[in-house]
Amino acid sequence: MSPTTAGVLVVLAAAVLALAVQHRGARRADVHERAHVFDALVPRLADARLTGDAEHGYPVLTGRLDGRPVTARVVVDAVTLRKLPALWVEVVVHRALAAGGTLNVLRRPTGTEFFSPDAGLPHELAPPPGVPRPVRVACASPDRAPSTTVLAPATALLADPATKEVGVGRHGLRVVLLVAEGDQTSYRTARRAVFDRPRVDPDAVARAVAVLEEVGDRVGDVVTAPVGTGA
Repeated sequence: MSPTTAGVLVVLAAAVLALAVQHRGARRADVHERAHVFDALVPRLADARLTGDAEHGYPVLTGRLDGRPVTARVVVDAVTLRKLPALWVEVVVHRALAAGGTLNVLRRPTGTEFFSPDAGLPHELAPPPGVPRPVRVACASPDRAPSTTVLAPATALLADPATKEVGVGRHGLRVVLLVAEGDQTSYRTARRAVFDRPRVDPDAVARAVAVLEEVGDRVGDVVTAPVGTGA
């Protein structure tokens, strides 16, 4: 082997080693950020509990916010081409409502929202007054879904650019909020969805949940007969 060839091989080996070290470092950083995404929200919840493995995805947070059981999940949206990846948080308020079906509001629909039930809701309804366009308001059955008038308390929430979706159904209410947009350089060069220290904003979640509670009050809770009444 000539000295020149040996030199080239040494340079290549050093480059491969450097890339491997860089990759391991980036992976450790990604795991760390995923593990801490709910750091600011956890203290706001009673009975807060994190489940899941940050090595393979974002944790799921459950607990009680103002006495109501909630679940918060992080969604990485890197499906749409020519658009930076987005990190969303889906917050579900668990509440048995007197709703015959689902009513859903999707802001800025693209047709690629894999985290949304919108694609399975064939009936499009007129948007409530004050809700900015573009928007799709939809349900499975107009005869069973709540009236769009129940969404009146959510007008300002839906006008917020950080709000992607609001939904109402028999088992509760949900909202999808923007947490962060992906790093442009990482996405353009390596198609990696990298987010700079993403943290779920507890105040934004608390405000959204308060609005959902108002919407739920308009729908009404399921009334169950007391035990022993024979009803």
